Amino acid sequence: MTLANLLCGFAAIHFAVRAMYDFGAGVPETAVRTLHQSLVERTLPPFLSVGAGLVIVGMLFDFLDGLIARVTHSTTNFGGQLDSLADVVTFGAAPAVLMVTFMTKELAGESILPSPISEHFFGRVAWVAAAVYVAFAAIRLARFNVEHAKADFDFRTFRGLPTPGAACVIAALILFQEEMGETGRTITVYSMPFVAVLIAFLMISHIPYRRLHRAYFLGHRPFSQVMTFVLLIAAFWSIKKAPTLLLLVLWYAASGPLFLLVRLVRERHHMPSVDSAADTKDTEDTERKLA
Repeated sequence: MTLANLLCGFAAIHFAVRAMYDFGAGVPETAVRTLHQSLVERTLPPFLSVGAGLVIVGMLFDFLDGLIARVTHSTTNFGGQLDSLADVVTFGAAPAVLMVTFMTKELAGESILPSPISEHFFGRVAWVAAAVYVAFAAIRLARFNVEHAKADFDFRTFRGLPTPGAACVIAALILFQEEMGETGRTITVYSMPFVAVLIAFLMISHIPYRRLHRAYFLGHRPFSQVMTFVLLIAAFWSIKKAPTLLLLVLWYAASGPLFLLVRLVRERHHMPSVDSAADTKDTEDTERKLA
């Protein structure tokens, strides 16, 4: 399962490179054939969408390898290290390459090239944003390995946005823009660097994120609540797949800061003030002296 996750990341990078064939050759994408059966290529979605989809498939393999290891009681330090190496490729390098490829194609008409030596300021910003995302994903995974080895590690939550969740945000944006018009694609391409930097900082933050299987599948849940949740997702998925996926991953990315803010507000609301605490202490002292 872990190696399947790694290979999904490698294949996603391959399809990102494949999407550049027509751009480099200066010919329409339909005129470039590299597979033995051209019918297969005609039935495939755009290559960037295939790459984004492979990142999401890699996330499923990443979930399965951990689940299988826990169920079979076969967790090992070797498996944990291999999992992190696979995650760096699938959820670190692959989304960044897909992002740079998407922006290169979309900004070609404006002569903007995402590159560290680009002549255009936004081109440098786009490349640096992708580089920051990769670097922070690696830091997030290294920190997780160190924390996981501690005896007091809390398995109920993640500290910082998990790398699969961050990668799915970029993948969902790429899938979503395929269904947008020219205006929507322009908004997506210019907002993507800032989204990438934001989720990069969420990855290395200390904000707690709930584990999905613990939050929504374990424990006693009202059957009506579960069925309503499943039916709503199924209904939206049958109508618009990409927007539904984007809303789900954006909700998870935003859930950490939102729940933390709600918790801080509740704690502040229920925390007694210093003056009231002092008054209570004085009253108790007075009553004790009278007694």
